[in-house]
Amino acid sequence: MRLLIAAITFLFIMSCSDTSEEGLKFNGRLETTVVSLSAKTAGTADSVFFDEGDLVNNGQVLAVIEQDRLQLRAAQRKAVLDELEANKRNLAAQLKQVQSRLAFNEKMLAKTERLVSNGATTSQNLDELQTENTVLKAQISGLHSSREMIESKEAQAVTALKLAELDLKDSRLKASLKGMVLNRYIEQGELVNQGKVLFDLADLSEMEAVIYIPLNRLNKVKIGTKASVYIDGIEQPFEGSVKHIASESEFTPKTILTEETRTTLVYAVKVSVPNPDLKLKIGMPVDVVIEDEN
Repeated sequence: MRLLIAAITFLFIMSCSDTSEEGLKFNGRLETTVVSLSAKTAGTADSVFFDEGDLVNNGQVLAVIEQDRLQLRAAQRKAVLDELEANKRNLAAQLKQVQSRLAFNEKMLAKTERLVSNGATTSQNLDELQTENTVLKAQISGLHSSREMIESKEAQAVTALKLAELDLKDSRLKASLKGMVLNRYIEQGELVNQGKVLFDLADLSEMEAVIYIPLNRLNKVKIGTKASVYIDGIEQPFEGSVKHIASESEFTPKTILTEETRTTLVYAVKVSVPNPDLKLKIGMPVDVVIEDEN
C-alpha cells in the first residue's frame, strides 16, 4: 500500500509544477499515432523501396511481395472463366438450333393434326411428330439446366478471379498515410508470412504532448486552450492547443475519496503541436505551459 501511495505521489510531482506567471506548467512526453503495415500475402520480398527515416506519401508503394505465383494464379482463373464463357456461347447456339427445330415441328404437328382429321394422312405421322416434339422439349430443358450450371460455375470463377487479382494487388504494400518510416522489418529476398508487420509509419507533421493534470486544476483547462511547448536545447517554444481531455482519471486510490486523496487524481491531457520542420521527435520530454483562462 505504501508503494502504491509513493508511486502516485511521484507521478503527481513529476506531472505538474506550480502555476507560473505564464500559466499552468506541466511536463510530459511527445507522442503520435504509429501505424503498423502488415503483409497481406505470403511470399518472398521482391523489392523494398524505403528505409527508416524516409518520408513517404499516402498510397506510395513501400515493398512488393513475390508476384509470379499470384500472376500465374490470376491467369489460370482467367482461363477457366474464358472456357466457361465459350461453353455458354456454344450452349446458346445449341439452344437456338433446338428451339428452331421445335418451332418448325409445332407447325408441322398442327398441320398433320388437320390432315389426320380430314383422313389425308395416317396417325402414325402424327405420333412421330409428337414424339419428336417431346424429345426436343426435353433437350431444351436439359440445355437450360446446363446453362444454369455453367452460370453458377461462371459466378464462382469470377469470384476466384477477383480474389486472385486482389491478392496480386495486395502484394504491393502501400503507405496508408503521408509521413515517415519509423521502423522497417523486412529485407529484399526475405520470406514473408501473411500478417507479418513490415513497416511502422507515423505522421510527424503534428505531434501530441501528453501531460497529466490534477483534478483541482482540471477546470482551468478546456479544449482549444492555447499552450506553449518547450524542448531542451531549443529556446523558442512551439505553439499548440489542447485537443483532448480524458473523461476518466488515471488513478483512483480509494472508492470513497477524501480531500487528500482527490488531489492525487490526474487526468491525461493531449496538446496538439504542429511540427512542420520535424524537429519534434517521439518520446521527447517537454514542458507545457497552458494559458490560464480563469
